[in-house]
Amino acid sequence: MEGHPISLDKAKELLAGDLGDVYQGILRSCCAPIYWFDLDSKDFAITHSGTLTIVQTPKKLLGVTAAHVLRQYEIDLKNGPCRVQLMNEVVDDLLERVIDVSDKLDVATFALDEDLVKRLGKTPLGVWPPMPPQEGKGIMIAGYPAVERVESKDFTVNFGLFTAVGVARTVTDMQITWLMERDFLLAKTNIPAPPPEYELGGVSGGPLISWFESKNFVSHHCFSGIVIEHPDYKNNKDMPPIERLIAIRADSISESGKII
Repeated sequence: MEGHPISLDKAKELLAGDLGDVYQGILRSCCAPIYWFDLDSKDFAITHSGTLTIVQTPKKLLGVTAAHVLRQYEIDLKNGPCRVQLMNEVVDDLLERVIDVSDKLDVATFALDEDLVKRLGKTPLGVWPPMPPQEGKGIMIAGYPAVERVESKDFTVNFGLFTAVGVARTVTDMQITWLMERDFLLAKTNIPAPPPEYELGGVSGGPLISWFESKNFVSHHCFSGIVIEHPDYKNNKDMPPIERLIAIRADSISESGKII
């Protein structure tokens, strides 16, 4: 931007260095993988997984994910007993923690407690109220894709975190979209781009965070959205290679966790 104290080349240099680590640290600290096992199976293989974003409002400590993640758990639960985990923490009372669900917006909210979040080693997003990004301005996205998880023989699970830095392509009254434009990706960065047609199943429920600047170019980040849709190349072989994520705007969530 003309008149900005940091040039585009300087911004690329910063992202390729310590600033990229800072951005990734912000993303990693505010979300966790949520997944469940079929307890009737012999190998306790993971049935399905998603991402839970952790948010502190003035009234509640919330977990937020896509409604379809919760609905999938309810479907799997009807087929037999399941054990739900956030990272390595068992959460047997997930359904009791539900505050609100909107299938229309594809968002679900849960009540969390400080002890659980502390055991997870996470830091909630605490900037409230949420603010949508401006089109063409900076955003960050994260989530835990199933393709990156490693399940060991002792039933421990390690998840790899998908992170992306880019700009908001479109912002509507309900949604935010991000399009990976590979021609503009940095050659060297601490937040590397995924390979083409990367399977993102599992990132639903992840955070979309926006960056804002004051008139004096002081920047701050803010919770802006929850990822609800991504390309599904595995089940749609004829899908064109459009690498786009869609997030629901986070200002649809009230301080109490009710969905507006």
